[in-house]
Amino acid sequence: MQAVLTTINASAVMHPGGVAQPFRYERAIGTNDALVRVTHCSVARGDVQFIDNAWGDTRYPLVPGHEIVGVVDAVEAGVTGLAIGDRVGVGYQQRACLSCELCRDGYDQLCPDQQVIGVHCYGGLADGIVVDSRFAFPLPPGLESATAAPLLSGGLTVFAAIARAELRPHSDVAVLGVGGLGHVALQFLHAMGHRASAVSHSPDKRAMVEQTGADYVDGTRLAERADLRRRFDLILSTLNAPFDLDAHLEMLTPRGRLCVVAQPPGKVPIGLGALYDNALRSIHGSYVGSRRDMVAMLAFAAEHRIESLVDVMPFTEVNRAIDTVRQRTAVARTVLAR
Repeated sequence: MQAVLTTINASAVMHPGGVAQPFRYERAIGTNDALVRVTHCSVARGDVQFIDNAWGDTRYPLVPGHEIVGVVDAVEAGVTGLAIGDRVGVGYQQRACLSCELCRDGYDQLCPDQQVIGVHCYGGLADGIVVDSRFAFPLPPGLESATAAPLLSGGLTVFAAIARAELRPHSDVAVLGVGGLGHVALQFLHAMGHRASAVSHSPDKRAMVEQTGADYVDGTRLAERADLRRRFDLILSTLNAPFDLDAHLEMLTPRGRLCVVAQPPGKVPIGLGALYDNALRSIHGSYVGSRRDMVAMLAFAAEHRIESLVDVMPFTEVNRAIDTVRQRTAVARTVLAR
């Protein structure tokens, strides 16, 4: 059967650092695919980094937007699990082979043949998106579309990282940074029963932090806080800026872990003595999450009423939304809505 073509109207960036402009493309609805009419799309820090080609792998024209909520408008004949009219969430990953060893083991987000927005596919700053239906996730009724959109990548990333840390009950966890990822991570940690602290250089975020049940720690005065030494079982770094890795490693318990879920520019130096003298400490990364993680995260967020702080703008103000994120003036996340 010949694949059906659909025309999608989008906003695209044509070169590094450029502004979004009207862009139209055709996309086939093939095997396993669903056509999702986009109603909400977050503009995240990662989208700005893609616009600027910060990682060197952006493909232009770029249609940004990797945290998407919409309604299923069409499905390929063989699709199961989705129906026309379903409200779904779509994240950074658009498809994977689902047959390699990593996919079979439940790590489909690490599939060597995966396709992701910004590198292989167009994103959600558009009136629609065609996605492998197995990567479009029905949203629980308890989640509101605008505040749920940032969960589809940022929320998934921190939820998967916390889950893989296999924390003991009532663990002490520090979150570095209180942006879109950090604010949601604090809510997850509180709902899981852990003791959370937010390390931030922004005192104006203290009230927001304390509303999540976490403690605020002034990141500019770490050297004065002897009580933070060897305290945390997990440090979750959501920072996109360079930071003093050695100082933070000293805040870990001898068996503590530092998990990086955002990528600062350049290189972060490390003195290996902080690991040598505490041989059970470790540093690792966490890259988004699997399909299984996504389903668990959405259910957990709905049960515990976890949502992002958002500034909502109309899709017609896409460039203002991008500038807001670039200038870091958003509350936590900027979401475009129809």
